[in-house]
Amino acid sequence: MTKMWGRRFGTVLGVLVAMGSAHAASDANGQKLDDRVAAIVPMCAACHGGDGISSVPLYPNLAGQKPEYLAKQLRDFKAGRRDDIVMRPMAEPLDDKAIDALSRHFGAMPPR
Repeated sequence: MTKMWGRRFGTVLGVLVAMGSAHAASDANGQKLDDRVAAIVPMCAACHGGDGISSVPLYPNLAGQKPEYLAKQLRDFKAGRRDDIVMRPMAEPLDDKAIDALSRHFGAMPPR
């Protein structure tokens, strides 16, 4: 029961943060992101860092990863080929356009 509540709280919190930040998101080249994708970026940043560099060792850095790799991982989470209690629900509502845009967004960030 506690794990389920915590997961739901985290998802709701992520959505609220995303709604408040959606208008300001841009890609690594300064181009404004599609509003739907811009609403998703803050949810990713909550664990993976706003600059794509996670401050928590448990979560991988996304900055500088190959976009094709990131897209494959998101599609695998969405399809259930790769299962994770946090990532599967995050990936399930994404369509191919959003997956590709998110992958390009984080892939274009400079790695550290």
